[in-house]
Amino acid sequence: MSQQFDVFLAHNSVDKPQVRVIAKKLRERGLKPWLDEEQIPPGMSFQDEIQKAIPLIKSAAIIIGTKGLGTWQVMELRSLITKFVNQKIPVIPVLLPGVNNIPSDLLFLQELNWVKFEQIDDATAFYRLQWGITQVKPELHPKTVQLTAEEWLNSAYNKGESGDKQGAIADYNQAINIKPDYADAYNNRGLAKKNLGDKQGAIADYNQAINIKPDYALAYYNRGIAKSDLGDYQGAIADYNQAINIKPDDADAYLNRGVAKSDLGDKQGAIADYNQAINIKPDYAAAYYNRGIAKSDLGDNQGAIADYNQAAQLYSQQNKMVDYQDALNQVKNLEK
Repeated sequence: MSQQFDVFLAHNSVDKPQVRVIAKKLRERGLKPWLDEEQIPPGMSFQDEIQKAIPLIKSAAIIIGTKGLGTWQVMELRSLITKFVNQKIPVIPVLLPGVNNIPSDLLFLQELNWVKFEQIDDATAFYRLQWGITQVKPELHPKTVQLTAEEWLNSAYNKGESGDKQGAIADYNQAINIKPDYADAYNNRGLAKKNLGDKQGAIADYNQAINIKPDYALAYYNRGIAKSDLGDYQGAIADYNQAINIKPDDADAYLNRGVAKSDLGDKQGAIADYNQAINIKPDYAAAYYNRGIAKSDLGDNQGAIADYNQAAQLYSQQNKMVDYQDALNQVKNLEK
């Protein structure tokens, strides 16, 4: 055994089926995992072969399943600790599905950033594991890295969160190319387009998401927002109705339907929706604030002041100080 390995897979034997999947997925990403059943010949000592392997590995994954550490895994871990301390190789705690925390008896692992698998084919977990093994973020480009549709979706989401909306759209395109019926990718691409000001393009994507998944409450909700932004309040209300029919406890849908009703002049209908939003979510500051606006428009200044004060209190508790000050200013204006 003279070749180098990218990662040593230390694991409990009872987790072998899942570890085999991880090893296979890593090989598909061009990495060389060290797995005992592939490297230790019959009749040879596990510990002797592990000691031989340690100088040849670049990183180690300590794989923890629901049954905890196995006898041989503890021995592997002790050997790896020494190499970790002396040569500073990456040691990556890996939590298999069903494991939420690192065991309390592995104190040094608790200080390390771990990888958690929600399911064994978790695309995000594999992306993070590859990053930990190589210490370099994998390139997200179809010519250099073969990613799944789910991995492109995760990449797009991260780009969107960092402000790269165009990059996010490009990655959503990749996800859709791989998986043309990917409703989440259409919905999320619609959000990115909306954030870039392309409301019509956003609506087209929400339409696609709904065509694929007719009970997609979030896509109806997002399409309602885009229609409202374009001044189509009746169309927005129709979409919020659909979202609420599918998901009756959606406080945001009630809030936004209330805003659309208010824009159409139906202040009483708006107040009814804000009431529903507050019933579902009692600390919903925006619902109190908007109900205050509707009450003020109807001449109920005392009711409006009460709602603005409640909104201000909630905004303060939520550390939204700009909104807090805005609510207080509304109170001051009504008390003049």
